[in-house]
Amino acid sequence: MKKSLQINPPQTSVVVTVLNEVGTVAKLVMALRRQTIPPHELIIVDGGSSDGTLEELHRLSKDFPALIILEKPGNRSVGRNTGIKAAANEIIAITDAGCVPHRDWLEHLLAAHILQKADVVAGYYQGKAESPIAEAVIPYTLVMPDRIDADNFLPATRSMLLTKNIWKKVGGFDEKMSDNEDFEFARRLRKSGTMIVFAREAVVDWLPRTNLKQFWQMIYRFARGDVFAGIIRPKAILIFVRYLLTAVILIFLPNLILALTLLFIYLLWAVAKNYRYVERGWYWLPVLQVVSDAAVMLGSLAGVCNSLIKNNQVSLSKKLWRRTS
Repeated sequence: MKKSLQINPPQTSVVVTVLNEVGTVAKLVMALRRQTIPPHELIIVDGGSSDGTLEELHRLSKDFPALIILEKPGNRSVGRNTGIKAAANEIIAITDAGCVPHRDWLEHLLAAHILQKADVVAGYYQGKAESPIAEAVIPYTLVMPDRIDADNFLPATRSMLLTKNIWKKVGGFDEKMSDNEDFEFARRLRKSGTMIVFAREAVVDWLPRTNLKQFWQMIYRFARGDVFAGIIRPKAILIFVRYLLTAVILIFLPNLILALTLLFIYLLWAVAKNYRYVERGWYWLPVLQVVSDAAVMLGSLAGVCNSLIKNNQVSLSKKLWRRTS
């Protein structure tokens, strides 16, 4: 049996947002209820579920008095800010719907906070695949264990702890953002000089997408959210450059054999780079590579359009204000 950490934990509030998670919310609540250091309160903010999630939460709350259910229509940023504002404690732990925290998750987050005097703790999240395609999705969406840079690992809302004071200091989650809001929030934390500690053993299991439509939607939203937040990832630029160069080559050297050779090499590379992480669903890797490339490019372009619309609206508002002032 794993030895418990010797710490004197402060009272902690766990905040979660949900939207139509009737199939996963019970696993999440039970995992939090069975923590080696249980939360003082578990605040779950529902963003407007219509699938029975609220009814399931109320059923679970009958045997779990620490469970507080709030209803607040809006995106995840709105829900998280609502939950943190309502929290009775200074120490806030956050995880997401679709995650199942390990039994000592909160204990390890608190240990890092106490022992290293960190205002923000970044926990880890690992994929829990139940099908071959879900297994193949994991390396496309998570930081794999052998690629972790502990000194630069940014906190994500799947697994993190922070103080309410720090949350206030950086302005909370940006409620204009419904995609990648936690990455944008983490970048503001780093920019503010906040001490961020990585707690490798504070693990949650994340349930990956199980079909191509869900995978496409997730990558598309990530890419759109990045650009809308002014975040330009080198990998996204490389995807555009890769396809542009290929198009230029085929325009000047129109050759079917060359085109098929380039495609074969590309799909082979897609398998080779992630094969070691995918035992069952490796044959999905080429498909996911092409789908993710398309989703990144289209999502990025959508993010550019959203940013232009936002900037035009701001400019128009300023002009109207000047005219009426």
